[in-house]
Amino acid sequence: MNPAFARAWERGVCKPPSVAIRSLHNVINRYLSVTHPKEVEGLTGNNIDIISYLSRNARREVFPQDVERRFGITRSTSCRVLGLMERKGLIARESVPQDARLKRIVLTDKARNIAEALHSNAIAMENALLQGLSDDDIRRFMHTLDVMQSNLVRTGRIGDADKYSSLAIDESVPHGSDSHGFDSRGPQPRTDGEAEPTEPAQPAELAEPIERRIAEEQEGKEEV
Repeated sequence: MNPAFARAWERGVCKPPSVAIRSLHNVINRYLSVTHPKEVEGLTGNNIDIISYLSRNARREVFPQDVERRFGITRSTSCRVLGLMERKGLIARESVPQDARLKRIVLTDKARNIAEALHSNAIAMENALLQGLSDDDIRRFMHTLDVMQSNLVRTGRIGDADKYSSLAIDESVPHGSDSHGFDSRGPQPRTDGEAEPTEPAQPAELAEPIERRIAEEQEGKEEV
């Protein structure tokens, strides 16, 4: 690292990269909070997270244990959250042909409309975020983020490297995506012979803190 950068950070001339990334993350969250579509009004963050997860995985069967694994929550927490979402008309449970005892989780039409609105808002945010950047700028930026992540993973202090997916842009951009590689069509039906997509679990230390958020929402007298 160039010593001049370290001196600039120490003097407060500019933010260190880690602080700059956190600052940008906060700005993105603020933007999304003030532009959220009317369809999500009255929903908690937990509801939105799970709806988004189910929408991204619409081409595969998702069971309660998948939600538990993805968000790092206990069975009792997932039962409570999913039960409330079912009563709100956001999800339904369906038997699967291979085992009637298993119940997969599917989005209702109401939740699918919410997912589409969230997807459209996310696309609008990404386009605003990347305004003025060329495709090469974006590729280099994502490559830089990937190198930063890899550097920290290689220290061996934050768990198995296999748990951290690459941040670099996948050049196999799907047909129908916009200029920045975002598929504006949303989830597409799976064709015969096409492998079902999988979404890796987050490491426990990075998993969405749903249980903590439930406690916070209860203190605020909000329903999960």
